[in-house]
Amino acid sequence: MKKIKAKNFILKLSHIFEIALAVVILFKVLLGAFDLFRVIWDSYVSNIASPVAYYEFEASLGHALLLVIGVELVIMLVLHTPESVIDVLLYAIARKLLLIPKDKGMIEVLIGITAIAGLFAIKKYLFIKKD
Repeated sequence: MKKIKAKNFILKLSHIFEIALAVVILFKVLLGAFDLFRVIWDSYVSNIASPVAYYEFEASLGHALLLVIGVELVIMLVLHTPESVIDVLLYAIARKLLLIPKDKGMIEVLIGITAIAGLFAIKKYLFIKKD
């Protein structure tokens, strides 16, 4: 009986810690969103005279996709579903695929596309839809 109570206590404590971690990540994503808006304002709106470089857009895109991954990570921590894990992996691989350094070859692109196709296949054929 004491073992079961100890296990239940540890399980509840781990869920509370998990939710606290999700709140911290969500707060960090919110701060990151403000930072992203500030960078976009400085680059595109307030500095109209200078042309916007490609690397600034790429950095902003990487930052935005990282924030999306953070939100999906929070959803995964709260829901505990396999679908949410697949969604986090999809966004992470898509971010990596979109921001591939120029010195990498097409093999990395092919591996990324194959991984995304595999995740979509898992999502379509292995998960049962609930009504």
